[in-house]
Amino acid sequence: MEIKYELLEEDYIKFNLYHMENSGSNKSTYYTLKFLLPIIAGAVMFTIGSFLFDQPKLYWGIVAILFISIWILRFKKIFERIIKKSVKKMLKEGDNSSMLCEYTMTVNDEDIHIIGKHSSETISRSGIKDVKVYDDLILIYVSSVQAHIIPTRYLTDHTKAELLKELAVY
Repeated sequence: MEIKYELLEEDYIKFNLYHMENSGSNKSTYYTLKFLLPIIAGAVMFTIGSFLFDQPKLYWGIVAILFISIWILRFKKIFERIIKKSVKKMLKEGDNSSMLCEYTMTVNDEDIHIIGKHSSETISRSGIKDVKVYDDLILIYVSSVQAHIIPTRYLTDHTKAELLKELAVY
């Protein structure tokens, strides 16, 4: 089976977002920033406003609760924006033409060959650690942090099902 596709900047950004959502170490950082940081900041805000400035505790309690609530509700969008900005900045630092280019993937019974603009890679079936399927991407993980990204916009439903069958997802 042979598949031709092009990896774009948006695909790489989506990969990083998906990876951040599913990585165990990143989840703990995410939840710390989402919940613990605003609770601490809200408590400090309440304490400073109520005791240092000697203002009504009810007022500062409401301000702190509103701050915590808004932070928690808006955090996912803020975090995604930070990741997107960071990845875009990282991609602009150098020449990424060998990563963001057209690829040809050939899947056979023993291995997978991926040929890009400046590289060629062969992955044995035993080298595949995991396969994640999303609406817009198929990620073939070869380690916990490295994956081959296949945008599904280049695949028909039949080709996608066949590829997943070849990768033994079903």
